Formats: sequence, structure tokens, C-alpha cells
Amino acid sequence: MDSHKKNTKMSEFFLRTESIKTDDIYNLSVISESDESILQALGANEPCLLEGSRGTGKSFLMRLSELEIEKVGSKDISVFVTFNKSSLITTEDPLQFYHWMLAKTLKALSTKLRKKGFAVSNLAANLLSNDINEENVAVEVDLKEIVRLFEGSYKEKSEINISSLPDIEDIKEAIQSICEENEINRVFFFFDEAAHVFRPEQQRQFFSLFKDLRSPYITCNAAIYPGVTHFGESFELIHDCIHKTLDRNISDSGYLDYFRNIVMKQADNALKNKIETNAELFNTLALSCGGNPRMLLRTLQDIKKWQTTPVDAVIKDFYRDNIWSEHTELGEKYEGHRLIIDWGREFLEKKVIPNIETYNETRREKSLDQSTIYFWVHKDSPMVVKEALRLLTYTGIIRKVDSSVRATRSELGTRYEVKYGCIISLKSNPHSESKTFYNNLTIRKFPEFGKNSLSYEGSENILIDNEDENYERSLRSLLQKSIDVLGLLTTWQKGRLHSANIHTIGELYQTTEDELIRNISGIGEVRSRKIKNAVDSEIVEYISG
Repeated sequence: MDSHKKNTKMSEFFLRTESIKTDDIYNLSVISESDESILQALGANEPCLLEGSRGTGKSFLMRLSELEIEKVGSKDISVFVTFNKSSLITTEDPLQFYHWMLAKTLKALSTKLRKKGFAVSNLAANLLSNDINEENVAVEVDLKEIVRLFEGSYKEKSEINISSLPDIEDIKEAIQSICEENEINRVFFFFDEAAHVFRPEQQRQFFSLFKDLRSPYITCNAAIYPGVTHFGESFELIHDCIHKTLDRNISDSGYLDYFRNIVMKQADNALKNKIETNAELFNTLALSCGGNPRMLLRTLQDIKKWQTTPVDAVIKDFYRDNIWSEHTELGEKYEGHRLIIDWGREFLEKKVIPNIETYNETRREKSLDQSTIYFWVHKDSPMVVKEALRLLTYTGIIRKVDSSVRATRSELGTRYEVKYGCIISLKSNPHSESKTFYNNLTIRKFPEFGKNSLSYEGSENILIDNEDENYERSLRSLLQKSIDVLGLLTTWQKGRLHSANIHTIGELYQTTEDELIRNISGIGEVRSRKIKNAVDSEIVEYISG
């Protein structure tokens, strides 16, 4: 769900919601029945968690809900808070993430109230700042400084003065006061990139705040990832929120139309004509992405000719190589998880997928009109196996379909779906075989992996370690890597940065706009700001996995 730039040669797609202007959100939206259900939940009074893999459109739907909540005449306000810089926080404070979230959330609220022109009484301002006679503008400045110190703490562990941060009960009292004084019905907080997936303690602190903020005047909504979210002991998914999953099933009757509409809203006329003329080729690409808009857009960008052979080449390149490389790169970034990430890839590539292929080939030989992209894992399989599968759902290579599914001998387990493109790309001619393969798909047929399956060999030697110490070591290693690993920077930009003696990710992240202007010839204020914003976004996404 991303926007496009006009280009005389081909359509180009922005691959993240952050790149889309607010005015374009409505124009680019395509809403299915399940999306509508999610939007209703996000606009309800109860808190909502929206779960989905990377690139499925969670941020887009939350942005759309934010706009819906603040329609003309509404007595609600929405506050969008992104926590994508959580990866950089490293302080001596055991509740560092909780306190950073508080400061960031209150800063976003204060900014929104000011922009909307709502009055904030001295009482409310005092409660929000934990300081007597604090002006609202001064509160915002104070909170901004706390946020800045936390986000710069990766350079060196330090103590940060959080004495001006209020108690959670004071915050709720202040928001109630602001609502009553301005005739606001409710404040909706939207938390994007809720916490770093490799820092479980951050996630537990996030859900403490998520639950602590509950009041008749506050609703919290958040986007989370499947499988890798740690809720902590005080948060219960069933009782403490509405839980929605953002899944787009390739077997749904409206699936292909939905994805065609997404692309058509963003494509130039030339691409639209090619899709209309080559509808079956487009269908193969749409099915291959397995319900992930970002993956579809990425493969569309790589197509030079709308013919079977070039499209087959793109499918093979992306789903045989690129998607796996990105998963493996997680292990290269986070050493503490490398063994389990590598084992998970080996298990899927060398055990699961070959079993699926054998399963399908056997049915073809028996002239049975059946094919599968599914597999089943026993509920009592080793914990390492489950953890490896959770990380594969995070990167979107597999999707958890359902749990407590009975298989052979009535044993219970979890059923997963392998990305359609990962299976079809193994064919000699993916597009030519796709239509028959898809029409024969059945969710009731799948290879099974029991609790003591020989396919789990090697998993017993892997220790699961989620300690922050490992994460911090990985972060420091990441910051020392060359800027050349940042794929969204152009060759020209990288060359200019190197010429200015900016060689590593850490050096680049610490470089200010003014320093870019001073040190790089030919870069003015506007261009330096664009480069700096693009750089910061790219670095944070790279570090965040």
C-alpha cells in the first residue's frame, strides 16, 4: 500500500507508508472487507493490536484510521507515535524504554494539541511536566530534550534525568482535564513499530504502558509483528485488547482484484495498459507475493518486459534468492540470533519445501488434482523449532494459518503456509505452471513434522538467548558497518559521503544537516535535509531488521 512518482519510463513505487503524503492516503487506499473490519476496530473505544508481517500494510491502515477519526465535526483526536528509533536506546535506566515512550508519547500529544489550537490549562500542563508553573511550550521543549538524550544513548551508556516525567496517573488526569476543557471525547494513540523485535524487555515495557494508559478518555492502538512479540506477564491478549490479524489469503475470492486495484491506483498509464494486456502474468506475480503488497511492488519494479520469460526470471530471482538473503541478514545483524535464524532457513529450504515438492509430485503421478503450499508442526515440537518458525513469519516467508489442527493419529499442531512465490519459483516455468497449481491448492493436504521429527536435527544444540547484552553488542557492530550496505542511498550519495570522510553507519547517523552542507560540495539546505531524512529513515530501518 504505497504511493508512486510519475516517471516517463516506468512506474516507481514508494515501499513504505512513511513516504506517502497525508493528502494521498485516501486516494491510494483500497479497502477489502477484512480491512474494513480492522478499521472499525481501530476506531472503537477498546484498545486494538494489529498484527502482520513486514510490508503487509499495518502502518497504512493505522494512518487511514487516524484520518477517519479526525473527520470534520469529530470530537476525537488522534496522535500517531512511531517507535522506530527504539533500537538506539541504551542507558543505565532499567525502565529506559518505558520512560522514553512516555516522553515521546507526551511530546506527540503536546504537539498535536498545539497544532489543533486546543487550550491546555496550567493544571494540565503541570501534570504533564511534573513541574510547577510550566508553560505548555516549555513542556514540549523539555520532553523533546529527554527524547533526544534517550535516542543518542547508543553512543555511550549514561544516566538521563527523567525527574520532569510525570506519573502515569497524572498523565491520565491531565488528558481527562484537557478533554473536558476542550470538549474532546477521546484521544486515540497509534503506536507504530511498537518495540524492537530482538529486545523482549522493550516489548514487555511497551505492553505495560499500553495497559497503564487505559482510561475512559484514552484508546491505544498498536502495530505488532507475528510470532516475535513478547507481551509480558501483566498483559493478556484475549482480555486486554481487540486483536486483529492482517492476513490476505491467496485463496480468497477477491484476492486478485484487491491487489490489482492497489497497483492500478499507483501505476502510470503505461503500466496499467501492460497489466490489462497481461492479466495472467500479473495474477502470477500477485499470488507469488502471498498477500504482501510491498513484495508485489518490489517485483513489479524489476520487470523490464511483460513477457513470460522475463517475469519468470524476476519470480525466480526474488523468491529463490532475495527473500532468503534478507532473512539470513537478520542473523548477520544480530549475532545472538544467528544460529537459530540460519537453522530455520536450513529447515525450511532443506526439509519443509522438499517435502512439499515431493508431496505435490506424488499427487501428480497419481493424477490427483491436488497441490499444497502448507505444512504442519506438532504442538510439542522443540522450542527452538518454534522460535525459528516465529522468525520466519516475521520476515514473511511463511504464514501461520491456524493452531490446534488435528493431523495424522489425531495429534494437534500448527499449520503454516509457505510463501506461494517460494514454491512456484522452483518450477522450470513458474508462470506456465501457476494457474493449474493454484486451482489445485488444498489446505487439507500437507506434510507433517511430528514432535520428534528427524528433520529437527541440529536444533538441540542451539540456545535461545534474548539478553539485551547480546543486542547491544550487535548494535555496536552494526554502527561500525560501511554506509555501502544502505541499499536506498544512491551511488552518487555514497561517493559524496565517502569523500567527506563519512564511512560508517554510525558516523553518518551522527552527522547533522549543517555538517552535510559544510562538508559536501553542491549540497544546499533543501537537498541536505532530504538526504538526511532519507538517511536516518534508511539507517533506522536497517538497524531495526
